Amino acid sequence: MIKGRSVTSYDMVIVGNGILGCATALELVRRDGGLRVAVVGPEARAGAATTAAGAMLNCVAEVNHRTLSTAAGQAKLDLSIRALEAWPDWLDAINAELPPDRRLAIRNGTYVILNARAGRLDSLNYHAIVDAATRYRQRFEHVPSGDVPHLKPGVDARPLSAVYLPDEGSIDARQVLDAVVSVARRAGVVFLDDTVAGWKRNGDRIGSVVTESGAEIQADNFLVAAGAASHSLLTELNESAESAEGAAMPLQPVLAGKGVAVTVRGTGSGAEHVVRTPNRAGGCGLHMVPGSDGTVYLGATGDLALEPDESQTVGSVRFLISMMEQFDKRLFRSEIIRWHVGNRPVSVDGFPLVGRVWQDNLWVLSGTHRDGFHCSPLLARHMADLMLGGAGVLGDHPFVPLRQPIRTMSREDAIDELALHLVSQFYESSGRSPAYSEVSEVLERQYRTRTRETYDDLGIDFGLAPDLLGLLNWAADRDAKIGYFRDYFQRVSRAEALAPTR
Repeated sequence: MIKGRSVTSYDMVIVGNGILGCATALELVRRDGGLRVAVVGPEARAGAATTAAGAMLNCVAEVNHRTLSTAAGQAKLDLSIRALEAWPDWLDAINAELPPDRRLAIRNGTYVILNARAGRLDSLNYHAIVDAATRYRQRFEHVPSGDVPHLKPGVDARPLSAVYLPDEGSIDARQVLDAVVSVARRAGVVFLDDTVAGWKRNGDRIGSVVTESGAEIQADNFLVAAGAASHSLLTELNESAESAEGAAMPLQPVLAGKGVAVTVRGTGSGAEHVVRTPNRAGGCGLHMVPGSDGTVYLGATGDLALEPDESQTVGSVRFLISMMEQFDKRLFRSEIIRWHVGNRPVSVDGFPLVGRVWQDNLWVLSGTHRDGFHCSPLLARHMADLMLGGAGVLGDHPFVPLRQPIRTMSREDAIDELALHLVSQFYESSGRSPAYSEVSEVLERQYRTRTRETYDDLGIDFGLAPDLLGLLNWAADRDAKIGYFRDYFQRVSRAEALAPTR
């Protein structure tokens, strides 16, 4: 821990000690062993995404029925596939520096199931996964009658169909992070158990950061890779840039997508591969990830908020446990080993924020949502190359940080999409209705009415993601949150209007 008001100096300072920050630090010192690199972040990592992740190495399994309809969606999938291809060599390089008993291995194989406890959205996304696997020449196998090995779901949640993706799998995120930190530390990276509280500027450059302990840390270059905390860390610089330039494009808010998961032991299922549903109900769908020690990681939840939150609610726990009968009824007898709470960094448009921001020596790497851990080998290479004066390895990508929100849907498309997600949520939660009724249609009408009111209040005409619309529709402080985003969209509009004259 840094104490007092000491001043230290490095070549590179990385703010944030999750997988993206630590992997970038390791990449920097591998490229130049003489670099002095420091990573600043609280060692406990409370509420961090990496330490709570599954972690599934999924690409095609993350596709939804809108992914390939836009260039940005295609670019994001391309990034994900390239990252999956980079994992074996990246892991080999780490394992070469670890003792045999700590070496890491990917558990290959993912089953995506289409089950009876779902709405129409699941079918759309399931078939989009198969189509994407075909288009991108990813290996897959149809599983007859959805007969996935080792599952024992409730009869009303049995799989109707399933597809097996042999090249998409999982690995323990906590073990990977520990290994990266260990290797990076031995290579000379300094890890500082502290939290950045402010910035000191020197003209167009950042001179140093000031921490909560009162230390000042100087550097030639800075990277903010602090997950869901990234936006709050950059608020001061964002406001200064907008004020100085009159109408500079603001950095997108990075929201916190809080997920609750649990690791259990003794399920009796003997599952050997990831089993998951398509993305559904505003989140990543249900997933069951087997560990190497007889444990199973169970995840499902996702709640969007403006700030990270380390707590778990009765509602999220109840939802998670009640969903497990969709995989295996024997899970209810399992011993709970550990609860996990993590906050994924979610940008307004759902795409990563990767690149330089206002100062000449300041970069950001955030907004990766569920893809940060999966894409870390490739994103670390890209960011290290940028910070060392190169062009990066991603080529001409659309994920520059100071951009207007990428538009992937019209307003009406987004309203339709949210309705699909919420109806899916109704059936996922064992919703029942008489056969002669039109509950789905009635619910969709109600959801559409509410969402149109939200759009009118926001004053925008383009589509937002279902999880963000859900937050704005039903937040307890709905008016305040709508005001926050309305202000952001107005600042974007002003920056767009003035952009041609700059």
